[in-house]
Amino acid sequence: MRNLYAISIGLTLAGVGCVVAESTDPLTSVHPSFELTVIGYLLATGGLMLLIACLAATLDGWLKARWRRGTRSAVGVCRRRSARVADHP
Repeated sequence: MRNLYAISIGLTLAGVGCVVAESTDPLTSVHPSFELTVIGYLLATGGLMLLIACLAATLDGWLKARWRRGTRSAVGVCRRRSARVADHP
């Protein structure tokens, strides 16, 4: 999951970098090229959507773990030792 967080943050930063590079480049101010702007918006949007999906999955896993832990202790289920199996020669 950490890799997906890193990928989503990298995509977002790459998209923002493309948009900033396009808007601050003095050579393209006469004839603006919107390729970098469009690519930047797509990268940033994709990165943010992936980040939201990762956060939702993390929150879902955390809530399920809390729910399982809470229901297990409320019911009073005890873990029993499994019976030993003896290997006979």
